[in-house]
Amino acid sequence: VVSRVSYPFEIGSQILETSVQGYFGHYMLPKDNLSSGVKLNKEGRYKDQRIAGSLILYPRPFGIQCEYNYGVGPEFNKNTDSIETQKLHGGYVMINYMAKIKSHYLYPFVRLQYYDGGKKHEKDARSYTVKELEIGLEWQPLKHFEFVAMYTISSRRFEDYSLQDNLQNGRLLRLQAQFNF
Repeated sequence: VVSRVSYPFEIGSQILETSVQGYFGHYMLPKDNLSSGVKLNKEGRYKDQRIAGSLILYPRPFGIQCEYNYGVGPEFNKNTDSIETQKLHGGYVMINYMAKIKSHYLYPFVRLQYYDGGKKHEKDARSYTVKELEIGLEWQPLKHFEFVAMYTISSRRFEDYSLQDNLQNGRLLRLQAQFNF
């Protein structure tokens, strides 16, 4: 069962969109995505439920996006070498600005992200803790072309049956060019 309710409304010259979404069901782990030796419940089927809230203030010129979700789902537990239904939660907040210079649009932004829980589509429903800060700039010189430069500072713990006690810290510069049609 999946549901989403969203409602946009105007505040002065800006548009604010609020949303609540969620889904409730079960997830069957694919056998080809499991390590030999990882323990499962009887059916390999796990409760998978999420509820989230979103808020978007579209940039005119200042904007903000935030979303947070909470729920339960399959996640690897290194203490028992098992995949179990566990709590998960996380979200992000992004602050941005829109500047128009002649026919060019610039969108500088800062995004903070946090997630603690399993990722059911990955090997052994990997267990994650993610903490990231992203600082970037999107440039749209033409209606159908955009360029993004983004610098990320990241701390990620991700563990499965084969890769336990795995914490990685790093920094990344991402450059992306995109044509839209």
